[in-house]
Amino acid sequence: MTSQSSELNYGTIKAYYAFKGFGFITREKGKDVFFYFKDVREESDIFEGAKVSFNIVNEGRGPMAKCVTRVG
Repeated sequence: MTSQSSELNYGTIKAYYAFKGFGFITREKGKDVFFYFKDVREESDIFEGAKVSFNIVNEGRGPMAKCVTRVG
């Protein structure tokens, strides 16, 4: 079962593995969160150190970021 938070979260791209198709975001509040590149709005805007906004989805394996968008 999937549950999505409507709360917008903010963080920084901690790791970006374009060749593997995923990465990690360090959240302002809470633990790091995993994301797939398919959930990034504009892939060309994402790089390590970029500030992003995102929603959190719990899909059974733990929290994941969806709708990842670069801010600033």
